[in-house]
Amino acid sequence: MLIEDEFKTIYLNYRIKETVPFLKTLTPKDKKEVLALLKIYINREWGHNNISVLAALACCKSKTEYDKLSPGYYSMPVDLIDDLFEFYVPDWLGESHLFLRNFNYLKVLEWEQKGYLDLNDDISASLLSSSGSFESSLEEILFTYPVTLDSHIWLMFEYESDITSHYKGRNWKEVLKALAQDQKIDRSKLLRSSLKALNFNFSKDHNTWFLELFAYLEPSGKEILELQEELFMIFHSTQHSLFPGTLKIINQVITDKAFKTEEFLHAGSSLITLPTKNIVSALLLTVEKIAKDNNRYNEESCLLVIPVFLNKDKTLQTKAAKIIAKYGNPESEKIQQELTLYKESLLSDAQTLLEKFLTGKVKIESKETHGYETVSWHLSEPVLSIETIDDFIFFAPQVFSNNEVCHFEQFLEALLKFNGEFQEEHFNQLEPAFKAALKVKGASGLRHLLAAFFVNYGILKQKRKSQILLDAQLEFHTLENWVEEKTPFVFKAYHQLLSGVFELLKENKKLPLLCVPDHTPCWISVHHLVNNLRIYQLHDELPIPFDLQIAVLRVKKENPDQEENYAKEQLNEKYFEFLKPVFDGNYFRDRYDHVYLDGSFNQEFSYRKIYKWNNTEEVPQLLVSIDSRKELSEKASFLDHLFNSYHALYDDDLIPVLYTSPYFSGTIVGRKYNESLSNSVYQYDIKKNIELLDAWMRLHLPFQPVHYLLLSAGLFSKDKIFCGIAFEVLVNKAVSEDFEVQELGILIGKKISFEWAPVKRLTDGLYGLINLSTSHNLAFEKLLTAILSAIEKPVFNLKKLLELYYELLSKNQTLPDETVSGLLKEWKKENNLKKIIYQIKST
Repeated sequence: MLIEDEFKTIYLNYRIKETVPFLKTLTPKDKKEVLALLKIYINREWGHNNISVLAALACCKSKTEYDKLSPGYYSMPVDLIDDLFEFYVPDWLGESHLFLRNFNYLKVLEWEQKGYLDLNDDISASLLSSSGSFESSLEEILFTYPVTLDSHIWLMFEYESDITSHYKGRNWKEVLKALAQDQKIDRSKLLRSSLKALNFNFSKDHNTWFLELFAYLEPSGKEILELQEELFMIFHSTQHSLFPGTLKIINQVITDKAFKTEEFLHAGSSLITLPTKNIVSALLLTVEKIAKDNNRYNEESCLLVIPVFLNKDKTLQTKAAKIIAKYGNPESEKIQQELTLYKESLLSDAQTLLEKFLTGKVKIESKETHGYETVSWHLSEPVLSIETIDDFIFFAPQVFSNNEVCHFEQFLEALLKFNGEFQEEHFNQLEPAFKAALKVKGASGLRHLLAAFFVNYGILKQKRKSQILLDAQLEFHTLENWVEEKTPFVFKAYHQLLSGVFELLKENKKLPLLCVPDHTPCWISVHHLVNNLRIYQLHDELPIPFDLQIAVLRVKKENPDQEENYAKEQLNEKYFEFLKPVFDGNYFRDRYDHVYLDGSFNQEFSYRKIYKWNNTEEVPQLLVSIDSRKELSEKASFLDHLFNSYHALYDDDLIPVLYTSPYFSGTIVGRKYNESLSNSVYQYDIKKNIELLDAWMRLHLPFQPVHYLLLSAGLFSKDKIFCGIAFEVLVNKAVSEDFEVQELGILIGKKISFEWAPVKRLTDGLYGLINLSTSHNLAFEKLLTAILSAIEKPVFNLKKLLELYYELLSKNQTLPDETVSGLLKEWKKENNLKKIIYQIKST
């Protein structure tokens, strides 16, 4: 019988007793045949069983081959494996954690003692650390083989293992401490190894565990001093969570004569600039203890704490200032010079405490004007048209792989321009573009619509249809059938635009596309639009309705009187009438509800139920109320389609649609806010939210109420990037005449009052913006005044808002607002607010 047939018979009939005798007879060639069978059938037609385990062990030539073949074994035939190893052991066995992890640590050591394998160090550590998952007693595991305590137990400190886990109540901290107490292992080596383990780049949980082990061993002062340099090394770790525990250990010996104070101060200096409050606070306590115990280190201690003034936390700054005021020498030039570097960051209380150290040169004037210049968020640049067919052939594939705002219109403009010039060879050269269009067959929205349009155009124009075009034709509807019942209205409007362009292409009419922006991000100048309309006038042609409407919506309004005169000079009465929406200030207000035009939708606070496993959580939310019609007439305008797109827009299309009507973008922003930013706990599509906020800022338009809503969500966001961008927006707009900082403040105050989000996220960001400029300080005071005025009752962390308000009042040398003063009388009943309220009233 052939080897292949014989193995199939054994496997399929589960003749387990015949397996090892069969494997003993195999030649190297036979093993290749059996291995080939396993590769074909295992995980497909056959499942894993004891026979496949034995066969894989006997036939795989490398650990990698075995690992690929045999994940998922659920049991191991130990007795049969022992029989197999009596005549054959794979030379890779000691390296295969995938195989060995299935066995008791003691069984693996038994094999090693018999010479079957040489166990790798990392596998030894792993098997010992997880040995509690098997039935052997702790005594058996530790004392059966000398190698366990001589070597393997120390390997758990060098390789990441399961030492942090508990198995059946077995805790390695307790085990190691007991072994040291019973003098079964060296206590000194155990202490040193637990600190040395922190240098092996283990996970955060592992490193925390080893530091906790060190503390659990209750080292004496003498032992800590012997290992102080190893403890100092921890301050160079990237895992900052280790620092508080390390400082707590060091504090036990900080005043001992054998303590290396200078080395500690040098090592600890990197901690003082960290943003984590509990770390900096712990370091300040330690430094103060040093300064109090030995005046030799007073100046060095004061110099170390000065960088704390970069941190905008009032408590930390006050602690640092008190250390300097108490232990520093006001005449010290080093301290005075160092303080000059941080003068812009000093908060009022710290400044008062350090008054003796602030010379005339250093002392800060509250009314100082800083050199901050607001930079334009976006510099508008010309949008260049595609000038040649070769340029179009290069450009066309990018439209379907990228999502640049102007590409959609540029693509259509170029087709209209070159439609009559395309030759058969050009369509062959456009094959990459047709391939790119085919790739978006599973997508949706504008790119899918444009792909369908382009495929239909290719079918219309190419004489000898390429295979790729024929394949694409099968994947896309005809253009007229692209719209479905649930298609958002705005895409139906775009479909009408493309249908009009398609008719022009079929009729070979060479007319310009009116809605193509001529300046980024989406603007059309009146002169540009008038010049294009003049071409329609010369040919006595009417524009595609939605092409004209989008173009009008994109017109940048700059010099209306001059622009209107130019339009009247160039266009007759019929074509000038098309521009009535541009020059008639009431045109849109006479036709649409004002809330859609100025973004002043109703806002409603409520609670949203979130279902997590078997629990229900109620989360505060703020929603925008936007009404939508479910049906539109055939004569509905583009704005009707936009305002009533009650279906959610696809994220990739959010910004292109936003840029179709930049002045009336409220519905787009409002719907996106409702979809992913209505609460602060569960926020979605953060990347798209960032892009939306950035896209809005590029327009340089006045904020509407709904845009303040988007910005406020960013200011409270847990996502650092989104939050950072939002604060950049605030800095950019706070001193602008068209930005209502009070409106933003009232909105934020209402959110805080409803406990929509933690106060700390906002105050942490605002503290970092103090002293950007005098104008910013005044603007932020207005913001805080509005926020506090809108808070109806004391909320958690209200103290932080009041501390920030006090700081701004001090910087601006102003008095508290009357409304806020009234609230302070009510809030002073709260014990934790009494001190800060007294400070505010004393300004």
